[in-house]
Amino acid sequence: MPLLRDSHTHVSFYAALGAAADLSACRTAAAALALIKKRPGPLALARGWNNAYYDLRGAAFDRLGPAVVCNVSLHSFRFNAPARAALKIRFPDIVANIDDQAWVENNLNRVFGLFTAAGGAEAIPAYMERLAALGVWAADDMLVSDDEAALLLGRRYAGRARLWTEPDVYRKLGPAARAAIGGLKFFTDGALGARTAALLRPYRGGGRGLLLHSEVELGKLFKLAARLTGRAAVHAIGDAALEQVLRVLERLAVPRRSLRVRVEHAQLITQEQARRARRLGLALCMQPNFSGDSACYADRLPSAYLRANNPFRMLIDKAGFVPGEDLLFGSDGMPHGAAPALQAALFPPCPGQRLTLGEFRAGYCLPNLEAGWLDLKVDEAKRKVSVKVGGPAAAAGRK
Repeated sequence: MPLLRDSHTHVSFYAALGAAADLSACRTAAAALALIKKRPGPLALARGWNNAYYDLRGAAFDRLGPAVVCNVSLHSFRFNAPARAALKIRFPDIVANIDDQAWVENNLNRVFGLFTAAGGAEAIPAYMERLAALGVWAADDMLVSDDEAALLLGRRYAGRARLWTEPDVYRKLGPAARAAIGGLKFFTDGALGARTAALLRPYRGGGRGLLLHSEVELGKLFKLAARLTGRAAVHAIGDAALEQVLRVLERLAVPRRSLRVRVEHAQLITQEQARRARRLGLALCMQPNFSGDSACYADRLPSAYLRANNPFRMLIDKAGFVPGEDLLFGSDGMPHGAAPALQAALFPPCPGQRLTLGEFRAGYCLPNLEAGWLDLKVDEAKRKVSVKVGGPAAAAGRK
């Protein structure tokens, strides 16, 4: 099987976090704190914290020294007391508002900038080699934050990297960096991990998440994308967010030749919404690895939402989406790699989430084997996939 094109991730962000503690395997606060404690330097960075299992607050967290932690959703953060003291002069607004989830959702790129300040574009080549070793040859960076990253990815990795950024960042880029940007990215809601994905029905414990824009504001963003780049990638996880996107686009009736729209994630899309999306000519970019949310977020989602998450069979068999044409796949870096992507696609928690190998290849893989290949072993009895990367990609990963 050919290598992957990860159509939704954050190369420059994850590259900057190359030395951060990876908490994705931790199921207790004690395990997470032990990993963070091992990080050297004046500010310990960590990613992959999953608040379905534990939280990071209080005296034990503060005793670590300055530490900043990013939730697995990339939409929620924890700063301990020493970190707040260390960062308040350089990042006063972020430190003052990091516990206000609505503020975070509306300023996500600024928070990302705090993390990327610890790394920088110089970390990107090593991270691209790491992705190659994992079977990912090409990737969309969904939130490029500065000229340096845009120019490096756009020039050195032309053909391998597609770049997107938010409108506010786009306006600040220089002409050469703007030319490297393929489209504008904006958010309509938050994330399930932060309980901010916008739902039509309440979360367990109350609340329906956050819609980040009015319909008028969202319409202006689509018109801006049509004028500046001709492409828009709109983050919409919850069914309420998807409903807003569809209503706005149905009202605007922007010609397809003027604006191509991708909906990112679309985890809780309904069959009726899917059919409207098809009529509008929208593409969906979804993450097979997010099928696992049906298992780990039972603490916050009603059972109907757990079953409705990532409804690939409905989208393909009933709504008519075609993998590789208007249904694309990516990882959001949670995690990267061919092995976890295939595992999630072939053996998800719910039958309606399962993809065939042919559908996976069409929606997730490069068109040929020139860059390398994936040797697969699929054990149906054990529900297990193993992957070996071969060819030029394997050599790149060994550098």
